Amino acid sequence: MDFSLFVGKRLAFSNHRSFTTVIIRLAIAGIGISLTVMLLAVGIVKGFQNQIREKVVGFEGHIQIRKLDMNQSSELAMIDKDSVFSNAVLKIRGVSRINAFCNKTGIINTGSEIEGMLFKGVPSDYNWQFLTSYLKRGRLPVFSDTADTYELMLSSAIADRIRVDTGQKIDVFFIHDGKVRQRRFKLVGIFNTGLGEFDRTVCFTDIRVIQRIYATDYSQVSGYEVYIDDLTKLNSLSEKVDEQIPINLRAERVDDLHPVIFQWLEIVDSNAVIIIVLMTIVAVINLITAFLILILNRTRMIGILKSLGAANRQVVGIFLVNGLMMIIPGLLIGNVLGLGLARLQQHFGIFTLPEETYYMSVVPVEISLHDILFLNIGTLIICFLMLLIPALLVRRITPVRAIRFN
Repeated sequence: MDFSLFVGKRLAFSNHRSFTTVIIRLAIAGIGISLTVMLLAVGIVKGFQNQIREKVVGFEGHIQIRKLDMNQSSELAMIDKDSVFSNAVLKIRGVSRINAFCNKTGIINTGSEIEGMLFKGVPSDYNWQFLTSYLKRGRLPVFSDTADTYELMLSSAIADRIRVDTGQKIDVFFIHDGKVRQRRFKLVGIFNTGLGEFDRTVCFTDIRVIQRIYATDYSQVSGYEVYIDDLTKLNSLSEKVDEQIPINLRAERVDDLHPVIFQWLEIVDSNAVIIIVLMTIVAVINLITAFLILILNRTRMIGILKSLGAANRQVVGIFLVNGLMMIIPGLLIGNVLGLGLARLQQHFGIFTLPEETYYMSVVPVEISLHDILFLNIGTLIICFLMLLIPALLVRRITPVRAIRFN
């Protein structure tokens, strides 16, 4: 067995000095707590970002195809429904689906309450997976390709405000070309995504009903929503989509449509980086402090080993092995605490949030295997490299002075 490894392990597992033992345990605890905080910080930030992105994309899609103009209102300029370019977009590798939509603002009148909303018309083959997970009461609308369906989905925030529930009939007034058009909808489902900006303004109904507000046929839509498989490829896929559509249309990414939300998410991401840096510094300082005390208490042993012929490299190796015996238990403790708390939060939602401020009611945690490996390996490498600095001090200790050291 290697000399440095043998002596280092004996020192690590047979240390009976009370003061040194306490310092080493504090260093191990410091590494464990630091890793716990880093794992939870990364998991919470990623969970928060992913949930917000998922909700925004659920309302808007990853990429929207709309008319090329300066219109920034919720009522978009209508475009001709065209299956040629939509099929071409669907063939792009990385695009999972595409669907038309049609927006129109309207006023809900219950007799006692009035509320303005954006009515989003979606087709019969619309993917309701997103809203299914946030459905609170009732059911999803069922639309047809051959008949207008006057079914409506509202958020719980609006339903509670105007005091309506599923099964009720709701009168809605639309204004187009200076004329008022009245429609009566049946409220079939109530959802709550927690994304207040959208919950308070958007409801879902049949695209055919909204198309008939604008014209007598179904040949025009407000635009198309494109959904992709990998969000990291959003920029490149947006450019590819733009190449397939007519020159009078444009492809806009979801982060361009809602820059404030996505800039906010970037700021949250930078906060996680700051936490990781600070926790790494804390772990390193605790480790170096314990390591220096360990060297100081073993000065006589260093002198004896050198006088018996041990090379500097071997003595340094002994203390590096001793240092690893502090880092590895710290990492194990950090993983057990961090992943354990994350799992408890995922299953029981122990820590809650004010939904109107954070767009969700519980603290989300999402930790991938990649994140775990990155934080563990990164912490191990940084701590080990920092140990080289005090370990090199061992080379400056001479046998004569060390043996006389008291």
